[in-house]
Amino acid sequence: MEFFKGANGLAYLIGLLAVAMIIEAIMPWRHGVKIDLARWLRNASMAFYTMMIFTLLPVLADYGGAVTAQARGIGLFNQIAAPIWPQLVFSVLALDLLTYGQHRATHKWYIFWRLHRVHHSDTHIDATTSLRFHPMETIARAAVELPVIFLLGVPPEAILLSFAIQTFSNTITHTNIALPRSMDRLAAGIFVTPHIHRLHHSTAPEHQYSNFGTIFTFWDRLFGTYCGPENLRKNETFGIEGPEQMPRESFANLALDPFRTPERAAIPTPFHAAAARQESASDDP
Repeated sequence: MEFFKGANGLAYLIGLLAVAMIIEAIMPWRHGVKIDLARWLRNASMAFYTMMIFTLLPVLADYGGAVTAQARGIGLFNQIAAPIWPQLVFSVLALDLLTYGQHRATHKWYIFWRLHRVHHSDTHIDATTSLRFHPMETIARAAVELPVIFLLGVPPEAILLSFAIQTFSNTITHTNIALPRSMDRLAAGIFVTPHIHRLHHSTAPEHQYSNFGTIFTFWDRLFGTYCGPENLRKNETFGIEGPEQMPRESFANLALDPFRTPERAAIPTPFHAAAARQESASDDP
């Protein structure tokens, strides 16, 4: 697990991105997409800002919290003599469930949607979209994760393992690759696949409010938010429709998007969409 620490973790991320982008070029799901270097750089800027913050303030990082908990004997696993492998498995599952809950919260409460909106404003989904998370969202997630890490006494090795698996899943599920439908359906029984996550990025509110999982699909199935890959259309549109969509793509607009409050601000969910249609109908003469 030590391999994924520090610079090695960054090299792992860059290597995954490079492989994903090569596969996109060889077997794309959506053909005819032009290379947009400016967009790639804008998406990468979000990850760069986040890495700078966590480098300057390592106390905010999950790994730092796990090391501190272990050193001070804080948390469940630091109080019992459990073998390391059950700790790793339980921790990865617990952290993935927590990530599901955090993701769902960003689509439920507007204060969190502000932070997550920049990720959904990307109108083309590819490997670089996996980098497009605002640093304020990452910090907010860490603020929720750290108490859980201390409560459970999650071992540092589990943080590194979770990082490796979640980074792999996050990269692959955003990649513009064409998996055979049969393979996608089979894998979707357990894992989040590109087709499943593409649905989550659809402009259709009923699809956007589904498939919140990062690694496993069973959280969505358990909590009734699963939408199968058979619902994905070849001409699916991605991004956000209406006033919540970013007016213009730029480095500044990505960085400042959490501070933007559009007119008729509302999270694009099936519930808000229905309310907006009802309001529009009542305004008609």
